[in-house]
Parts: sequence; structure tokens; C-alpha cells
Amino acid sequence: MSRRSVLLAISAAAAHPFSFVSAHAAGDFDDPAEKLVSVTAGRGRTTRFSRDDLAALPQTRFETKAPWIATPAVFEGPSVAQLLRAFAPEAAFERAEIAALDEYAATADVSRLVADDAIFAIRQNGAFMSVADKGPALLIFPFDDRPELKDKPHFGLCIWQISRIRLS
Repeated sequence: MSRRSVLLAISAAAAHPFSFVSAHAAGDFDDPAEKLVSVTAGRGRTTRFSRDDLAALPQTRFETKAPWIATPAVFEGPSVAQLLRAFAPEAAFERAEIAALDEYAATADVSRLVADDAIFAIRQNGAFMSVADKGPALLIFPFDDRPELKDKPHFGLCIWQISRIRLS
């Protein structure tokens, strides 16, 4: 992205708070090779992952429905456990703060996310999810396979347009 493009996007964002996400989404955000999701542990190590990077990890796939999905869809992506192994194979984390492009964030126990089979979905019905359709990644649970997960706390953790994961 050129300096001019960045300056135009910043001016647009100042005039209209959501225009930066919209303007940027049409470009780099939908490139599977673009490093869009940053994972950070404490004050130290940060790794940025692209959808291609996430797709290279072992994938979990399930079909499910949620309140914001009209019909069941097939979601595919690395499990929380797989992403953590790729980030820091020897580390153990207790908490994860997951934030979206619009800065919406939720915090959860890592052990709960792993036990509840959460995935960072990067594909829906076989196609990479665009930013306009909840991409680059969506934290989602297998609600249809595990009906006990169909509750407000789990629905509240289903963050889309994930841009940042902070681990502690």
C-alpha cells in the first residue's frame, strides 16, 4: 500500500469511522498471502499469520449453524490448539484475548476454547472468507455437533474479522 493510499485511508477514517476497514478490505485484506492475524504472547514474541499460513496448518472441518447464519455452513481452519502449537510449541497459555478489525474483543480461557473444539475458520463452504464475509478468520464452535455449546457465552466468543490474538 502506498503512502498516498495510507494517507487517504486515514483521512477517510477520520471523516467516517468505519471507512478505513471498508477501504482497506477491498485491497490487501482479501489477499490470502497477506499477514493479517497477529498472535502475541505477553510483551514478547509476535507472529503474523496469513490465511495461507493458517491453511498450511492441520485443518478441522465441521458443518454448523449459528444465530447469524441462515443455513448450516461448512467451516474449516486450524483448531485453537493447532494455532497455539504453531505459534509456541512448548508454551502453555491460560488466557486469550481475541480482537476483530473493528476492535471488538473477547477474552476466554484457552483450556475452554480447546476443550470446546473451537477453530479459527478461514474457509466457509470451501472458499476463503473475505473480510466482507467475516474473514480473514472467524472463531467458531461446532454448535450442531455439541448442542451444549449453544449459549450466550459461546456465541459471544464467535469473533469474526479476527486481526489480533494476545496470549497470557
